[in-house]
Parts: sequence; C-alpha cells; structure tokens
Amino acid sequence: MQELRTLDNTQLIDLLAQYTSDYTKMISENMMGDDYEKCKLTIKAIQTEIDVRKTNGGNISAESSMTRPPDFS
Repeated sequence: MQELRTLDNTQLIDLLAQYTSDYTKMISENMMGDDYEKCKLTIKAIQTEIDVRKTNGGNISAESSMTRPPDFS
C-alpha cells in the first residue's frame, strides 16, 4: 500500500486507531462481509508499515533508506 508510506508516524497511528475502531464495531454487529475483510487487510498493511519503520529506525520506508546518501561526517 504505497500511500501509507507518505504518512508520518502520528497519522499512521491515528489511521490504525480508526480502522481498529471500525473493525471492532463490525465484529460486535456481526458484519463479516466485504467491508470487514477490507478493513482487516488494511489494518494488517498499516501494522506492516509500522513494523518496517521500527526495523529501519523510523525511516519512512525501506526504499527511502536505500536511497539516502551516506553520512560522511
């Protein structure tokens, strides 16, 4: 999900909270249709992006860390 890479960490956490709230509501109302599956996949994508950032020391994405110039100082 390319658009997740453009969000800063705060926006990403807010988005995760919103989707988690929607997901919980769908479960409590027994709405296990297409929207439920989309929400579940979106949550997993957000969690993956957060994990990638943690592994890369908070970088926006693995790709962006590969294109950074070396620090010669």
